[in-house]
Amino acid sequence: MEPKDFISKRGASLKPSAIREIFKYSGDPSFISFAGGYPDPDVFPVEELKEVSVEALDKYAKKALQYSATEGVPELRQYLVKFMEEEENVKGLGEENIIITTASQQSLFLVGLVLIDPGDVVMVEAPTYLGALSAFDPFEPDYVSVPTDDDGIIPEKLEEMVIDLKKKGKKVKFLYVIPTFQNPAGYTLSLERRKRIVEIAEEQDFLIVEDDPYSYLVYEGERPPCVKSFDNSDHVIYLSTFSKTFVPGFRLGWIVAHKDIIRRIAISKQAADLCTGAYMQYITYLYMQKGHFMKHIEAMRDIYKVKHAAMLEALDKYMSDIPGVYWSKPKGGFFVWLVLPETVDCDQLFDKAIEHKVVYVRGSAFFADGQGKNTARLNFSQPKVEDIDKGIKILADVIKETMGVK
Repeated sequence: MEPKDFISKRGASLKPSAIREIFKYSGDPSFISFAGGYPDPDVFPVEELKEVSVEALDKYAKKALQYSATEGVPELRQYLVKFMEEEENVKGLGEENIIITTASQQSLFLVGLVLIDPGDVVMVEAPTYLGALSAFDPFEPDYVSVPTDDDGIIPEKLEEMVIDLKKKGKKVKFLYVIPTFQNPAGYTLSLERRKRIVEIAEEQDFLIVEDDPYSYLVYEGERPPCVKSFDNSDHVIYLSTFSKTFVPGFRLGWIVAHKDIIRRIAISKQAADLCTGAYMQYITYLYMQKGHFMKHIEAMRDIYKVKHAAMLEALDKYMSDIPGVYWSKPKGGFFVWLVLPETVDCDQLFDKAIEHKVVYVRGSAFFADGQGKNTARLNFSQPKVEDIDKGIKILADVIKETMGVK
């Protein structure tokens, strides 16, 4: 038997995650890892979870240990309706507008399954989240990368490209965007640009898929309103997750959209996993209801703010004298985006960094069109503060050696 003779063309076309493939290094304690977007395990609210885990069984055992509705348990969905109105200023929602998913990666896959036909135009930021590309790839979209700057996606370029595609007989199905503390680049879309991309979506009639994992992890300034809050015509599909702000091990996320789209997503989820685990949903519901969630976010901010500052300080200390090197200066989230001169290939640099026990994610993995060979994503949420300084120094030395800089 030859297994490859039985693999479908779609199955054979799937590519491994650039992040998952390097976990063999980041899981090794001898390495300093700037790779995965892991929360710091020291921030997990263990004691509060012990309390609400028992309470969830005391109050909801017969429902918590059973299959649930595909859309999610009603208590959590009702709470998220209230949460979206009070915290995100998204009004007019009902339970029918929300579905609970097995975290954002499933949300992305289900959105792709429901919305994308082969050859559909899907617009993405350049760079964009590689997990979204992995989720959408099986449905064979035609990606169009929209230029970005330090304030995120450029609306004028977006509009120009959409109109040009229309002239060529191509209709955009949706724009995928991470507007706040973007993964991988860390930038935040300005308020004016948030409003403008919604206007363009309404005028040109395409959807916006807003992915919002990081917006509560703000270390400087105020948290901006979500793009969905400017949507009065159901052109924005909102995705969020508890993986970055609570615990990733629960694998919980949610989608907010027009009820007809939610219905199609629910039907697709029935084929995927029937439902998301009810016990984890009830624990999360009680945790939020008791007021623990926002207090936990404040505690996370205090810890990550120190690490965020440590990485920016280390980059300034060790790389400011390297010609042609630039890095983003995010005000929140998990990541800093490193850009080297175009003569430097970060894919090749990766192997040299590995030799010195430092690991990062190659930036080229975050582009739909093969750009970004001279870029890298650096994570600061997981490594210790002292390792951030040490690791950035090592990386700077490797870059200087590669470039011939003394």
